[in-house]
Amino acid sequence: MATRTRRANKLSDGRALTKTLDVPFPRQDKQLLSLNIGKPRRNSPGNRSQRSAVTSDSSDKGCASDERGRELRQTRKRASKPKVRTGCISCKRRHVKCDEGKPSCAECERLGLMCEGYATPKTKALASRSERPLLPKPKLSSLAVEPSNKTSTEPRQSADFRPPVPLMPSFGFELSGDDMWYFTLFRDQIAHELSPYYQSTFWSQTSLRDSMINRCVHHSILSIGAYGRALMDLREECAISGRMPRTWWPPSLLNRHHQAAIMHHAKALSHLRSNIGLYGLDGRLTMAATLLFIVFENMQGNYHTSGNLIRSGIKVLTNIRDTGTDHRSIIRRQLHRYMTTTRDEVDEMTNMFARHSITSACLPFAHGKYAYHILFTEEESSDVDPSLSNPFTFTIPQTLEQAREIWDYLMVQLANFQSKIAWHHLNPEYDFDTSMAYREQAMYLALLNDLGVGLDSLLFTTMDMRESQGLELLRLHHKVAVVAISCCLDPTEMMYDEYLPQFEDVVERCRLFMKFPIEVPVKVGFTNDAGRLPLLGFVGAKCRSASVRAQVVELLRASDWREGPWDSWSLANAVNGLTKLEGQLEPSNADYIVPATQRYMWSNVFWDFEKQQMHAEYTKLLPNEFGEFEKVDCVMDT
Repeated sequence: MATRTRRANKLSDGRALTKTLDVPFPRQDKQLLSLNIGKPRRNSPGNRSQRSAVTSDSSDKGCASDERGRELRQTRKRASKPKVRTGCISCKRRHVKCDEGKPSCAECERLGLMCEGYATPKTKALASRSERPLLPKPKLSSLAVEPSNKTSTEPRQSADFRPPVPLMPSFGFELSGDDMWYFTLFRDQIAHELSPYYQSTFWSQTSLRDSMINRCVHHSILSIGAYGRALMDLREECAISGRMPRTWWPPSLLNRHHQAAIMHHAKALSHLRSNIGLYGLDGRLTMAATLLFIVFENMQGNYHTSGNLIRSGIKVLTNIRDTGTDHRSIIRRQLHRYMTTTRDEVDEMTNMFARHSITSACLPFAHGKYAYHILFTEEESSDVDPSLSNPFTFTIPQTLEQAREIWDYLMVQLANFQSKIAWHHLNPEYDFDTSMAYREQAMYLALLNDLGVGLDSLLFTTMDMRESQGLELLRLHHKVAVVAISCCLDPTEMMYDEYLPQFEDVVERCRLFMKFPIEVPVKVGFTNDAGRLPLLGFVGAKCRSASVRAQVVELLRASDWREGPWDSWSLANAVNGLTKLEGQLEPSNADYIVPATQRYMWSNVFWDFEKQQMHAEYTKLLPNEFGEFEKVDCVMDT
C-alpha cells in the first residue's frame, strides 16, 4: 500500500508540474520546455532533489529553462568546414580530387581520359513564375464594351512576354549532370553545326527559348545533345583505332549516351501527345518540335520516319497559313509574305520545311518515292495554270538573306518540275504535254539566269567569312540546278555529256570549299543544311567521265559528316556501284563513253544498320523490248 501511495503521489506531482508550467513563455523557450518535460537530463545530478523546488516556484523554473535552452544550443554546435563542390565532371563522378585545370585537369590528363569540363553552378530557383508577368488589376470601367465606331488614335502593339535565351532551362526540376552536359553541348556546339553556313535564329534562339516553357522541346533538345555526345565518342574511338569515323551510332552497340537519347526522345513524344490531348494543337510549338524530331531521326539514319515527319509538319503549316479565301499554294502565299510583310518565326520554320521537302529531288533515298515538295504546291486553283498564268517572279536580291529566301522558294518549284519529268520518263504510256514542259523549262532557266546575276553581284559586297562560305555554296547549288533543268527532259541523259566543263568546275570548287576555315570546329559531324555532299553525289551520278567520278569518290570519302539525309560514305558507295554497272571502274576504260542503252540511274537506297550494309537500287534509263525498266539491287558493306 505504501508503494502504491508513493506512485500516485508521483503522478499527481507530474500533473501539477504540467499545469504549473503552462505559462506564456516565448515560442523558442516553449519548444525547449516541451522537449525536456518529464525527461530529466542525465548530466544534471540535482534533477531529483530540485523537482519540488521547480514545482513551487514557476519564475525560477522559467529562468532555469532559459539557461538550459542556452546550454542546449551551445552543445549542438558542430565544427564544420566549407565543402568544395567545384571540379570537373569526370573527377566528381569518380570522387577524386581535381586541381581544376583548364581546359583539362591534371588528373584526367594523367589517366588519359577526356575531361568533361566544369558544370555551371546551380542557382536556387525562385518561387515566382518568371514566364507569367504581373499585370495591373483592370478597373471595372475598362471591361465595358466600347462602341464599334470608336477608333483608337494610338497604334495597337502586341505584347511580347517571351523570355530571353536561357543559359540553362529553368523548370521545376533539377537537371542531372549528363542532362546539363547534353544541353550545353547542344547550345554551344550542335546549334552551330546544324547551320554552319547561314545564320539561323531557330537553332540559336527560338529552340532554346521554347525549351524553358515546353517540356517536349526540352526533351527533344536533350535527345539531340545525347546522341551528339554518342557520335563524339564514336569519332574519338575511330580516331584512336585508325578507322574512318562513321556518321551514325550502330544500334547493336550499347552506349549510355545513345540510350539517354532514345529515352529523352520517347519523353518528348509523350509530352507532345499529352499537350495535344489536353490543350489542343499549338501550331508553332508543334512545328518547332517536329523540326527537332526530324533532326534526331536524320542523325540516326531513319529517313523514312523523317519523311513522315516532314509531311506532318507541312500539314500543320497548311493549317496555320490557311485563311479560307486564298486559293494559292503555300509556297506562293509564303512568297507574298516575303515581299509584303515582316518575317516571323513561322516563316523561318516554313523555309526549313521547304528545304527538307526537296531532299529526295536530286538524290533518292529510302523515302525518295514520296515527293513531299508537292505538298507546297498543292491547293492551287484548278482553272489557273500555276506555272504560266501566275509565274514565279522575284526581284534581284540585294543581300545574302534575300538570295537564300528566293532560292528556297524557287527550289521547291524546280523540284516539282523535275519530279514530274522523272515520273513521265518511267511511265511513258501516259499522256504528257511536251510543248508545255519545254515552255516551263525555258521559264525556269530564265529565272535561274536572273538569280545568277544577283548572286554574282553579291560578290562585290562586304561579307564576313561565314557569309562568304554561304554565298559560294549558294552559287554552287545554282550552277548544278542550271545543269539539271537543262538536261532533265532528255530520257537518255546523253545531254549531260555536253556539260563536262561545268561538272569539273563544280568538283574543283568543292575541293577548295573544303579548305575554307570554319568558325566552330566539327565535333559531332552532322549538319542540317544541304552543303556540298548532294552536289558531289549529283555530279557522280550524272557525269559519265571516269576521272571526274574518281575525284568525286575521293572527296566524298574525305568527308566524315552527314548533311541531313546525305551520308558521305553512302554517296561514295552509290557512285562506285553506278560506275561499276556502267563499265567505268577499270582504269583501262577511263575514256570509255557509256552508250544510252547501258546507262543507269540511282533510284533508291536502304541502310541495314544491324548488318552494317547498304542496299542501293539502280534502274536502267531505257526500257527493254518488253517495255520494262531493268532494276539492279547491290548490297555494299561498310
